[in-house]
Amino acid sequence: MNDFAPADVAASVGRALWGEVSPKLRSVQYRTVGNQIEMRFILDGVADGDERDSISCVGAEVAADFPDARVLEEVISTVPDSDIVTQEGWHTAYARKEPSMAR
Repeated sequence: MNDFAPADVAASVGRALWGEVSPKLRSVQYRTVGNQIEMRFILDGVADGDERDSISCVGAEVAADFPDARVLEEVISTVPDSDIVTQEGWHTAYARKEPSMAR
């Protein structure tokens, strides 16, 4: 069980993304499991150094909002125009406008 209100986590992740969204970022998803906040960063291709720095900054901002949480960041590399799947229990914090999101 955790004490993380869903609205607080959504606001934290959304705020942490300000100024950190690169052109290759397709989607950011998150979920809470126990005392963990897990985030997925779905990119076109492989993350470069700047993108990895931005992802780390987002994680650090979220961790600062929830000092009792363990914050995990996962980077998923995709090919352009591939479908983005949101699994049950995951929430979308950011979605780039693209054809796969219109379904």
